[in-house]
Order: sequence, then structure tokens, then C-alpha cells
Amino acid sequence: MRYEDLTIYECREGPPDVHSLNVGWLGGWGEPFAQGETSQAFKERLFQFCLDRYAVHLCRGYHECEFCGGWHDEAKAKYGEGASCLSIGNGEIRVIGTTAVYVAPALVYHYVVRHAYRPPDCFIEAVLTGPAPGSEEHETLLNIMRW
Repeated sequence: MRYEDLTIYECREGPPDVHSLNVGWLGGWGEPFAQGETSQAFKERLFQFCLDRYAVHLCRGYHECEFCGGWHDEAKAKYGEGASCLSIGNGEIRVIGTTAVYVAPALVYHYVVRHAYRPPDCFIEAVLTGPAPGSEEHETLLNIMRW
């Protein structure tokens, strides 16, 4: 599933007063996407957002990376058994920015680390400076989004 970065998120209905934008919904092999360096601090904080306990809209299946195939066994070995949703591409994450809530697939961390995907600067800023995963504000948003 491919959505251009910073387009309106319309996949699932959310609260009417939450302005949600797509980030990291990359296409398959051969589809271009923004690439570049990101800081270690960004990667570490993004990883926290992608942990299972913060994923929403889980499905019965999973989505393997379309660039390198099934990487879930590799990810489980690297990140631990508790990273199952991150590792098998199930669910979405929410990152609260100053003007929008950014919606990304749980695989966004993999895309950044393994394929040098560079999200928009506003998303990077929100990950680094917005409410942390597990914070009261983030938990409130997730509770609204879970179903």
C-alpha cells in the first residue's frame, strides 16, 4: 500500500478533530522514495514508537518488506521476541506533531534503518520533540485510535 508522505490519512476513521497525515507508506520494489541520513537519536526514538504496545489497527496477517522480503526472523533475533509487530509489519504508529498526527506503518523503522528512507523533516521533528511513547498525551491518542 503506497501513500505519498504528508497526504491526508483516510485509511481508517479517526476522531474528527485529529488532523492525520501519512508518512512512510512506501511502494514496492522499483518505486522511488526519499532517502538520506537520519540521526541515531531519531532512530532510537522512532524504534520506541514502533514497539508492539504502541501499535494500533493490528490485522490478522502481516506485511513483509517489499524491498528485501520477509525480514521478520532477522528482526526478532536483533530486537527480541517482544518486537513481533515491528518485526512482521503489523499495525500502525501515531506520532504527535505540532500541527498534525503522523500515521506510519510499524515497518517505518525498518525502512529508515535498512533502506535509508528519510521521512519528512516535520515527522523527524515530531518524533524527536513531540510527546514520547507512553506519555499521557500519547496514550490518550492511542486509546482513541484502538478498536
